[in-house]
Amino acid sequence: MHDGTDATGGDGADATFQVLRQEFLEDSTEDLQNLTSFLNEAMAGSRPMEVALQDARRVAVNLVGGANGFELPLIGVTAQRFDDYIISLSAGDTRGLGNLISYAETLLELLKAPDQNEETASQIMRRLPAKGTFDPDEIDVREIEVLLVMSPGVATRVIERELLECGYRVTTVSNSFKALEFATRALPDLIIVSAVMPDLAGIDLMLALKAMPATRNIGAAVITSLDPDNADLKLLPPTVPIIHKSASFSDDLAKALQDQFLL
Repeated sequence: MHDGTDATGGDGADATFQVLRQEFLEDSTEDLQNLTSFLNEAMAGSRPMEVALQDARRVAVNLVGGANGFELPLIGVTAQRFDDYIISLSAGDTRGLGNLISYAETLLELLKAPDQNEETASQIMRRLPAKGTFDPDEIDVREIEVLLVMSPGVATRVIERELLECGYRVTTVSNSFKALEFATRALPDLIIVSAVMPDLAGIDLMLALKAMPATRNIGAAVITSLDPDNADLKLLPPTVPIIHKSASFSDDLAKALQDQFLL
């Protein structure tokens, strides 16, 4: 008796997926090799830095999208961190260009054997270059990974700078769904989430993180301008500190870090 399904068609679809996946791996390898050359040219002064950064951003965005579509989570998380680092760079930061080459080399290694890597995403994140252009003699960089989940804007840049000045390694993600995947794979030491986020609210994201075994014990805090008596804030577990966007911001941030034994 035939049930109407076509096993041959299913096998064909899987074969097509594998062909497209391999093409993506090969195209991405070529893109990263070319990017490495462009970055070296920029460091030598023969290619404008802004053009090299545009090249890097294009490669990073393509990697993030393709990795998600072709079930390559380790490459996707690393590419997301790569993209965040690119966004953080300012014109003339040649040290940053050198660090982009390190990111490209790491991604090239992952592309060689995407299904056989022995490192976890958490291990990879902790060996990649950290953001920040502070003098290493003045800022003691700590081996503490912080995931900041906030929409782009002035407030986000201010908070990120505060964390960088504390010596933390910061990754900023502006989408709650992407942050959920990043957190569960990269396992940062601290997650700071804006209470108000598009699509998936920051409070809902925090509740999800605190409910999952993989992330429930990660240090966490919510940053908000909502009134302290807001009903949504009362949904948060008592172990999650609240950082208010007000005159008490610095004190709230310091207390949140102290509560998580990170200061």
